[in-house]
Amino acid sequence: MLLRLTAQGRLPNPAGVERPAAHSSPAGFRPRSFLPRRFRGPLFGLVVFGAIALLFRLSRFPNSIPDDLRVFLQDLLKPEGGWYPPRFCEWHDREKQLPQHDPDLPYPQGREGRYIRFSNQIWGLGWGNIMQELLLNAHLAYLAKRTYVFENYTWDKRSGDFSRFNRKWIPSRVPLTALLSGPAAGDPFPQFADASPAVIPEFFNEVCPNPTIIDPQEINGALSDTSAAAVLQAWVDKLERTEDRCVEIKEHSGQIFGFYLFGDSERLLDIWPSLIKSPILTHFSWSPLITTAIAANAHIIHPALSNFTPFDFTPSSVPPPLSGLLALHIRHGDYMGHCRHLASWSSRFMGFNEFPGLPDLFSPPVVHSQGIAPPEELARYLARCFPEIEQIVSRVREVRALLLPTTALTRVYVLTNGRPWWLQKLKDSLQEDARKEGVEEWEHIGTSRDLRLTDEQRHNSQAVDMAVAQRAEVFIGNGFSSMTSNVVMLRAAQGVDWNKTRFW
Repeated sequence: MLLRLTAQGRLPNPAGVERPAAHSSPAGFRPRSFLPRRFRGPLFGLVVFGAIALLFRLSRFPNSIPDDLRVFLQDLLKPEGGWYPPRFCEWHDREKQLPQHDPDLPYPQGREGRYIRFSNQIWGLGWGNIMQELLLNAHLAYLAKRTYVFENYTWDKRSGDFSRFNRKWIPSRVPLTALLSGPAAGDPFPQFADASPAVIPEFFNEVCPNPTIIDPQEINGALSDTSAAAVLQAWVDKLERTEDRCVEIKEHSGQIFGFYLFGDSERLLDIWPSLIKSPILTHFSWSPLITTAIAANAHIIHPALSNFTPFDFTPSSVPPPLSGLLALHIRHGDYMGHCRHLASWSSRFMGFNEFPGLPDLFSPPVVHSQGIAPPEELARYLARCFPEIEQIVSRVREVRALLLPTTALTRVYVLTNGRPWWLQKLKDSLQEDARKEGVEEWEHIGTSRDLRLTDEQRHNSQAVDMAVAQRAEVFIGNGFSSMTSNVVMLRAAQGVDWNKTRFW
């Protein structure tokens, strides 16, 4: 294992050391220390620091979970704990035990079923990028009348159980059922759909030992800059012509629905009339791991969340908004460089962030010949992509006043990777501005950093944030972000008023 632990996840016991016999010293003799005096202080400090770090890590073990939080975990698989990130072993085991994983089931399941596996699913990117692709892949499988094979959310296929990211260990793979519920993650389709539940790759390999391998270039090569709907139909036609009941999209090949497609509304949005009616989207939901994290932190987010279940996030149930909640997506830290890069290429908003009914759309300038944005254009991009506290406060004030005749916003939740000290400054600034404007102070301002989560939930906290934003009464997002784009798509699917989905 990467962390050089034993199979049980414990450090080996130290070897025994025999104490040497004591020797008497001549009178007046003072033995010399093996360590010079000037090094003793720093060494002592390192020992103390190591002890504090050890106690901090031990405090994160499952047996240290507060009783009030433990109540929300009763129906979940037990958190793993330990020195390393969670491996989700029990979640994987539970996927294997899903009833559809029986090869003796009659057609259209079992050994006679028709399947498609997307072995080329993108990996090594954030959850927002993976989610947008897998939903369209699952929708394609549904239209082609083939059983979808769902993959893990994978950060690194090449490593073992763990990977390094931002100088921290993270899980290399997360089972999809720890993130999602619904037909894309193996739950039954609604009766009207007449489709078989999705399966895992291990089952596909068992019932499809020699699948037909298709390279996406066979179809996509002739579809350069074609719309998403055209790509979808071309692949439905290809799969209907394929006699083999087992199809695998070639591993290490390009995506069917590529990254640039999701960033181009002129090509992406014509797929919406098909997707909005698909059970992949209408019966989408979040996993119990995600919804229990939200319920356990209702006092930080919104009191109405304390009893929510996955069904309460399904677009077809038309869930009511969380009254008075304003959700803000503020990507910080490493995003500054990305925003500068976007400005250099005169990039547009992500495709689903350009639904025609949305306000606050962004018109990019012409492409710069040198690939360098002039200062005034860079400032314009940063205000929409990486706003400063003053700009955030101003935008919140503007949206709150604009919607006041019909919507009383009383709480704020910030989806963010910002540092705690910066977020505290933001909270103080929002409250100070409310007092200055003579409006009601915010009842509560919570952030991603305030949530109490198990390790399993913490490593999937982007999904927690997205679920909150999906249900918020008003959402202000980052138009250049795939995370915001997925939230906008879910809000559109459940019929949220366009005027209540805004952008910086």
